[in-house]
Amino acid sequence: FDKQPNLATIELSTLPERMLFTKTKLTVKRGQPVKLTLTNPDHCAHNFVLVQPGALEEVGMAGNEMAKDPDGIKRDFVPKSPQVLHATKPLNPAGTQTLRFKAPAEPGDYPYVCTFPGHWRVMRGILIVE
Repeated sequence: FDKQPNLATIELSTLPERMLFTKTKLTVKRGQPVKLTLTNPDHCAHNFVLVQPGALEEVGMAGNEMAKDPDGIKRDFVPKSPQVLHATKPLNPAGTQTLRFKAPAEPGDYPYVCTFPGHWRVMRGILIVE
């Protein structure tokens, strides 16, 4: 995957004790291969979930609801939804994970969010697909 032409390599991190990503806008070309590395220097776990345009609140609220489900943590607090395009596993403090995917074929603003309960309201950004 990493040897594909036009590979977009993105480094993203969380801000310790701020419940924010270090970048709130990322830009790729439609259909472009993407290698996104997420690092978590924060004291609590976080994930990265890319969703369909307009689905931020629906997916964020579904993540909140998973706190009531004993299996929520087993499902990494990632809602089972066609609105979810790609997601990392939970990153514990000091964790790093690389997510590889093809950017959506349709141009638009694709929200990304941490779906751990309560995080989505502030811990989010936009993947701009040109």
